[in-house]
Amino acid sequence: ATRRRREHIGPRASPRVRMFCSSVSSPSAVSALASPSPGSRASRAAHRCRAVAMAGASSSASFVGMWRREGEKSVGSVEYLQAHGLTPEKAAARAVAPYQQEWRETGEEDGEFLVITDPGTGRGVRKLVYPLGEWEEPFEGNSELFGQDAGYVFRNTTWEDVGDVGYVHLTESVTPLGWETTQRRLEGDDTMIVERTYTPKLKDGSAGTKIASKEVFKRMAVFKPFETAS
Repeated sequence: ATRRRREHIGPRASPRVRMFCSSVSSPSAVSALASPSPGSRASRAAHRCRAVAMAGASSSASFVGMWRREGEKSVGSVEYLQAHGLTPEKAAARAVAPYQQEWRETGEEDGEFLVITDPGTGRGVRKLVYPLGEWEEPFEGNSELFGQDAGYVFRNTTWEDVGDVGYVHLTESVTPLGWETTQRRLEGDDTMIVERTYTPKLKDGSAGTKIASKEVFKRMAVFKPFETAS
């Protein structure tokens, strides 16, 4: 599967992008930069610098490890799944099914993760790289969350400072079925809070009623890393 080309920051970045970011050492420094024209190369590079600075400030490496969902502590997950088309019975079962995620740094770019998920469906694990900035996720169809036909999910991932909560790992997505956001943050060192919103796309293309959910994941101190095909 291919992903949209994007500017790299870090050891593999282009010299021009490295030069642009060389003076940026904190989110406040990035926000102080003059805003370039929307959609320009400078604008994309500025956005990427800001995201990388946010990732550094948030100690993104603390996400690394294995996380297990505590389904009994979820709020709104059944309604979230039903809004995607699952039956009430299937949504209720899926919301409390065993669900684990392993987060690994890719080493390719600052703030980029490989996330390996066992969603408890019996179909094995799935792998997905979360870069910073805009990217695309292809899917083969027959998806509970994205639809029956093969296509793409268009995503944008950033680190955002949301005030009292602090820094969150935020992914905004456009899918064939609607619009979603997923916000991840840590409470202490051993708890990850995952808050999602989903707005279904109605038949006339307009937005339906927004659904929100909250999931609680606990860090597994001892675990066997997932095996993945190379």
